[in-house]
Amino acid sequence: MAGITMAGSGSGLDLETIISTFVTAEKTPKESRLNKKETNLTTELSGVGTLKAGLADFKAITGKLGNLDSFYQSKTNISYQGRDVEQTTAGGVGDSAALPITIQTKGVVPKGAFDVEVMQLAQGARLESDFLPDRETKPGQGMLYFDAGKDTFQVDVNVTDTLQQIQKKINDAPDNYGISANVISSDLGAKMVYTSDKSGKANDLTVFTSDSSLNIVSSGMKGQSATDAIITVDGNTITKDTNIFNHAVSGVTITANSLTKLNEPANFSTSTDHAAVQDLIYGFVDGYNTLMGSINELTHPETGILKFDSSARSIKQQLQSITGGVVDDANKRLNTLYGAGISLEEGGMLAVNPFGMGGSKSGDQRLNEAVNNSLDDLGKLFAGNNGIAAQVNRVLANNLGNKGMISQQENMLSENLRDIGDDRAKLDRHIASFEDTLRKKYTALDNTVTRYNATGDYIRNVLG
Repeated sequence: MAGITMAGSGSGLDLETIISTFVTAEKTPKESRLNKKETNLTTELSGVGTLKAGLADFKAITGKLGNLDSFYQSKTNISYQGRDVEQTTAGGVGDSAALPITIQTKGVVPKGAFDVEVMQLAQGARLESDFLPDRETKPGQGMLYFDAGKDTFQVDVNVTDTLQQIQKKINDAPDNYGISANVISSDLGAKMVYTSDKSGKANDLTVFTSDSSLNIVSSGMKGQSATDAIITVDGNTITKDTNIFNHAVSGVTITANSLTKLNEPANFSTSTDHAAVQDLIYGFVDGYNTLMGSINELTHPETGILKFDSSARSIKQQLQSITGGVVDDANKRLNTLYGAGISLEEGGMLAVNPFGMGGSKSGDQRLNEAVNNSLDDLGKLFAGNNGIAAQVNRVLANNLGNKGMISQQENMLSENLRDIGDDRAKLDRHIASFEDTLRKKYTALDNTVTRYNATGDYIRNVLG
């Protein structure tokens, strides 16, 4: 009955003000408590979201740090006919596909320079039939056999099959190991073309048939044979059935892209990219400090949004325990962050200090020695099975997963916010009922006073 403004119209009493006052007195404290609770929950949920985002950002850093290949980054320079391409790799391929060779490195690559000539590329066979009248020609029936090296498959051709239908049968054969059939139509007629994905001289393609009627699309076809790839490295000839040479140079994979010109070899040089590894370590320190700074702000005992939250403090304690601890599986000479030049500072922060204390080596010096002289040990410290990154990633996964502490906390806060919506609806129903009850009472009072006023007026008129 909210919104009715008739109370007191008969008696002249200001009953609307009285009702409004009682309704406000009943609603305001309850609504204020809900508003405060909603504000607190929204603020806490925002803080948890900030923490979650910080953990996710740090996880991206430690994810790369936990990959051992990240510590074996190399710099490769490829030169050919005056064009130079420098690529930095960590097991990946740089942007050099337009050159005769592409270089991929893995592990610690010794410094060196090499001349490579691409004499021949590996390719699969290609066979073409003689011309037939058109693609609807039905050459005959029988079995077609396709052999390349140790691989073989067969296709059953019916007397009603056209060239197009034979093509489809070949391409759709479940045991087809890499033979593509195509029909080419020209002014002279149509021909069947077979192309093999299997490169290498030993994988030359042979097509034969069980019925002479199919000879025109099998036996005696013309084309090119499968070939091996041939390169020379500093004059040493290497032959392979693919264009990828894994062991020509230790730690280096050479991919032949195109032939080099006579007496114009492509040159590539390799060296370990120590600067990239250092950047990786500094990125870890910066990422860790950013996360710790965020946690410190969120859990500040006076102003922190999550000052009463145990999750953030627990995460901080776990991370500090990891960064200040010993990695059991690492080399004893380099099994702590301090050994790698990283010190634990006030407030839980990390630092690579440029100055030493009491004649000891500075953090910069210890890090440089680890990167330049102990790359394997540095990799074990961070990327080993129980290394710093692996331990940190376990903490982050336990908190960020669907059943993790952070996710559960987000779900709980979101549920509590939804409960406040229900509480507001209940309060609205209660206030509406409360106002309705007041109106009924004061309407009765209004009617009574109105009757008394009418009686008084009647008596005054009689006695008057």
